[in-house]
Amino acid sequence: MPDPTTLTFLGTGGGRFATITQKGRTAGIRITNEEANIHLDPGPGALVYSINTGLDPQKITAIPVSHSHPDHYTDAEVLIEAMTRGTLQKRGMLAAANSVLNGNLTCEASISKYHQKMPQQTITAPSGTVFQVGSMKVTATKARHTDPDAVGYRFSIPNFGDFAYISDTEYYTEIGKYYENIRLLVLCVM
Repeated sequence: MPDPTTLTFLGTGGGRFATITQKGRTAGIRITNEEANIHLDPGPGALVYSINTGLDPQKITAIPVSHSHPDHYTDAEVLIEAMTRGTLQKRGMLAAANSVLNGNLTCEASISKYHQKMPQQTITAPSGTVFQVGSMKVTATKARHTDPDAVGYRFSIPNFGDFAYISDTEYYTEIGKYYENIRLLVLCVM
């Protein structure tokens, strides 16, 4: 029997006030199985809450970031350093919305070019981008937010099914097409 996939919510908070108070924590979600160790949207506290929960940040194999707002990216650089064993090993993947890597008219780049060069692979992930993390197929999904490059992520996992993380988005007519036939839907709501 394959190793089960586990989702660990290191934070369920978002937005300015949850970020400031950390009452709901904004540390993101760890997705782990035998082949992958993903830290999704590592906001403030991701490093500390990972360690406190017993999740070794040096075992991370991928860091997807949905958009360029602090509650979704602020610990990404320290987790990149952990994933690359203090920059001594070029390993792992960073996949992020264009705004996170390059900035746009609304947001500055959130992860430095220095840190973007550390992983083995760095992927700009606009909606529709598909990439693999171990046996997981990950698809960036469309979002509508104040960061116009924001995306969500859909994870297709053998022997688990599909689950999706909508990230921060307003409703739009075709939103349902990205999330058909999923086992679990994680919504970011205020």
